[in-house]
Amino acid sequence: MKLFRCSSLHKLIGDGRSKAAVISDTAKSAIRDIVKEDLYGFRSFTGNQYTAKGNLLEDLAIEMSGKIRFRKLAKHVGRVSNDLITGECDVLDLERKLIIDTKCTWDIGSHPFFVDEALEKVKKAGYDIQMQAYMWLYECEVAEVDFWLFPCPVELTKDWDDREQLIDMVEAIDIRERITTVTIERDEAIIQKIKDKIPHCQEYYAKLYAERSKGKVAA
Repeated sequence: MKLFRCSSLHKLIGDGRSKAAVISDTAKSAIRDIVKEDLYGFRSFTGNQYTAKGNLLEDLAIEMSGKIRFRKLAKHVGRVSNDLITGECDVLDLERKLIIDTKCTWDIGSHPFFVDEALEKVKKAGYDIQMQAYMWLYECEVAEVDFWLFPCPVELTKDWDDREQLIDMVEAIDIRERITTVTIERDEAIIQKIKDKIPHCQEYYAKLYAERSKGKVAA
């Protein structure tokens, strides 16, 4: 059966508009995209300069997340799966039953300096559901999402970008003021919803995959 990535679950576990619908239209659309990716390798989103910054500065973000907690943290390596989902968190602290996920924002305008703003970002991006899935997979009790604001690497900027805003203005802010953390407690109700919804998503995925496999033209 298909194992769905933790990062996609927020699109899959919502309720449909009709009580008779076991999965929502949003879930169906997301699953169609996943089938296309698995069959043909096509991805509608392959990254941009914002995601490139996050990838480039991930190690720095993890290092700084450790320093503010007076601990030495390292990138977690090791994907974990069960019968329904699969995922690999950024930082795993089993001693504290804690997961830490780091996010690098693009500029001052997009960085959530305020708690309610950070909460909005977490929910809009589905990080809250993703963290619940991680906590289930890794048997943890709490997850923390660290939003970091770092100067943009020059190589990621374009000629028309305002480097003063992307670099100089950021550097002028104390590093201790450039992090906002959202804490997410384990919620068994959300985890149960994942357990309830994903089998139906797996069935829909299998139906679509079989439909296209039967329709393939023999070479």
